[in-house]
Amino acid sequence: MQPVQQTPQYWLNPGPDLPPRTWQRRTRKPIIVISSIAATILAVIAIGALALGVQERDFTADGSVVLTDQQYEVSATDICGGTGEFEDVRQGTRVRVLDEDLSILGQSELAAPELSDNRCFLPFSISGIPEGRADYVVEIGTTLRYEASESRLANGITIEP
Repeated sequence: MQPVQQTPQYWLNPGPDLPPRTWQRRTRKPIIVISSIAATILAVIAIGALALGVQERDFTADGSVVLTDQQYEVSATDICGGTGEFEDVRQGTRVRVLDEDLSILGQSELAAPELSDNRCFLPFSISGIPEGRADYVVEIGTTLRYEASESRLANGITIEP
């Protein structure tokens, strides 16, 4: 006859709790305080990292409007400006950069024009344009409106109506 095998027991016999070790009693409060301070510091660092990581970067949109000899006239002071349907394209005309929802991202004015090779160049520069939009719209006065990419705006756009 084979001996009956007993099922192993994985628990201790019931009895009174063991007394806490003295080192556990001495270190409980300092561990809780130090852990709370460390958690607060890490939370502040995490919130700061998120805040700094969310900031948008921006760029400067540079460009110029180029009018050909049929689209501009020269005034008595040798300043060229638009004529006919481009009459409002002249020095001081408002230039805006808009996003795809037509929200204004930046605004400036056409600067002093330059005459060269029978063409009138009216430069502009708008700083603080936020990066990362799908498309940008450049609006000159009430006459001209052009779509442009971010790289084209940042590298200098030439608008020839």
